[in-house]
Amino acid sequence: MKRIYISVVLLALVACGDSKSKQQTVEVSQEETTHKTEAYSSEERNAAFKNPEVAQVYDDYNLLKTALVNTDAEAAKNAAQVMLKNIEASTLELGFVKAIQAIADEDDVNIQREHFEAVTVGVKDLVEENIVSGTLYYQYCPMAFDGKGAYWISNEEKIYNPYFGDVMLNCGTVDAEIN
Repeated sequence: MKRIYISVVLLALVACGDSKSKQQTVEVSQEETTHKTEAYSSEERNAAFKNPEVAQVYDDYNLLKTALVNTDAEAAKNAAQVMLKNIEASTLELGFVKAIQAIADEDDVNIQREHFEAVTVGVKDLVEENIVSGTLYYQYCPMAFDGKGAYWISNEEKIYNPYFGDVMLNCGTVDAEIN
């Protein structure tokens, strides 16, 4: 049993790492995988945007990402509903509203994570066009979706993976800085 555990940990270490320049180290212990002590809470955003509506969309996105990191389908649903309400009240026309609606309508966190990928693509374009100061981190997990890989945006450089949550919390790398 111990050999299987060590093999799984080594596989995760190899698969999570890639040759990107700002690679994070994955440290997994048996205690970390069996005892979740505290929910993840995102650092405050230090990035500023020229449009306050874009700032609101990004902050709502960050709440959604935080819920997925915590593997909390109900919180993800609620965050998506708030995001939809705020987008509806804005003047922004966004092409990823259907993906947000799909998250708001879904109870399965893994399906919510699939839709989150499309939300990330739209939010990335939006923040890149509107950021005026500070830094956000565009992060990547090569193991997401059976090895296809997926990205997300974070306030902090340290990896907190929304696609695996507590299963592989720190799996991923910083692909780029958005500033």
